[in-house]
Amino acid sequence: MNPIRVREQQQQRLQHLLQVARVRSSYYREKYRHIDPGSTRLEELPVMTKAEMMTHFDQVVTDPAVTRARVEEFIEDIRNVKEPFLGKYSVSHTSGSQGQPTLIVQNQFVLDLLFAFQMTRGHYGHRGGFLGFVDALRMLRLPARLAVIINQQGFFPSAWIWKRLPEYMHVYMQFLFIPATDPELVKKINDFSPNVLSATPTTLDLLSLKRDQFRLPHLRQVVTWSETLTAPARHRITEAFRVPLMDNYAAGECMFLTNGCPNSSGAHVNADWAILEVVDENYQPVPPGQLGCKVLMTNLANTVQPFIRYEIGDRLVMATEPCGCGNLMPRIEKIVGRAADFFWVQTAAGFRPLTAYPFQHAFDYRREVREWQAEQVSRNSIVVRLEPVPGATPDLIAAQRRLEERLALTGLRQDLDIRIEPVSHLEADPHTSKFRRMITRVGIPEDLDQPLRDVAEDFAHEECSARLSELVPA
Repeated sequence: MNPIRVREQQQQRLQHLLQVARVRSSYYREKYRHIDPGSTRLEELPVMTKAEMMTHFDQVVTDPAVTRARVEEFIEDIRNVKEPFLGKYSVSHTSGSQGQPTLIVQNQFVLDLLFAFQMTRGHYGHRGGFLGFVDALRMLRLPARLAVIINQQGFFPSAWIWKRLPEYMHVYMQFLFIPATDPELVKKINDFSPNVLSATPTTLDLLSLKRDQFRLPHLRQVVTWSETLTAPARHRITEAFRVPLMDNYAAGECMFLTNGCPNSSGAHVNADWAILEVVDENYQPVPPGQLGCKVLMTNLANTVQPFIRYEIGDRLVMATEPCGCGNLMPRIEKIVGRAADFFWVQTAAGFRPLTAYPFQHAFDYRREVREWQAEQVSRNSIVVRLEPVPGATPDLIAAQRRLEERLALTGLRQDLDIRIEPVSHLEADPHTSKFRRMITRVGIPEDLDQPLRDVAEDFAHEECSARLSELVPA
């Protein structure tokens, strides 16, 4: 799309979003009271943090029927994952991998936009901004076949999103949703014979070790999300599957933020519907080619819960040169953050990784728990410490039960000895001044097979983003 036209659309949609926020959200109305109502200059608008969003959730949303209490009650029942909230909204929550988790309420248009981008801008070889007439006829005749490997169930955006597919998507695409723990994973993927295979980088990296078992003659592309894709992992995955790899960068608060570039390691921002600002520690803009301290995201499509200059802790570098793929949208060149956390657990079948997801799902939305930390004290023994909110007492029995339910979904519950204990306060790492939720005292197994060790060491030492725990099927 023409950059000038994109800029015009962006400004028109920002103006509409700001108008909606001022009129329908009491919090934004107060927040913007000193700003010229006709201004659409982002630098004049104050930043919105996660803590601010959650503290004032009921005043931020533009529909008074949407309240934090009602949303939390709704997502407490996993059976609601296929149902619209209040009959018309989609709800999810982030994992809290970068701190406080966030409740997200979206109108259906946001999801329609996400899937439209996936079918067009996220489709390898497609040259248009949206699905054209010829493309639609071809896909009706030969629907695409998408295999999605899901690592966790629940209201995490990456897992929940596939339960909210618009009806038209089933005309254009056929789907296979399969848990990463399925013992017949490879066979079922082979039998389905997908055109597109989608999973987190960690999952695909581990599957690349089984390359000789895959028979995928119709595979055209691989799509990753949620964790930053490191260069060694990209090499192993592309060597294994021999197709282009498109690495999407997004957030649960704006899942259509980018589409991976087929010609580079970066991702193109869908700038006609989202604004991404790379800033320093003082929220001043950082020029392309330089590493920022954080990013500010504005979702121009979500009018029920406006995310305007919303702070995200990822550190990005924007590209300085036009992309060789021909896409004129801004391109993220590099994402820097922290490594994906996981423990290596001994099972009868060998070593298996245990990610933070079961712990996040068990504890992030317990109202009496302010923070949690899991420590692998020996290979199959884990101590979980819960810090309560002031004046509250954690329900250890309920917390243990929920954690065991989540671990059972990974197939690792029977192999683990888990102990949960309350603590008055959890401290940051004294060496880095950063709080760590996952700590291992045993590290990578000495007798891990070399190919698996390469994967483990890559994720242990390479800097990469933690955003994927809230975006991908986890």
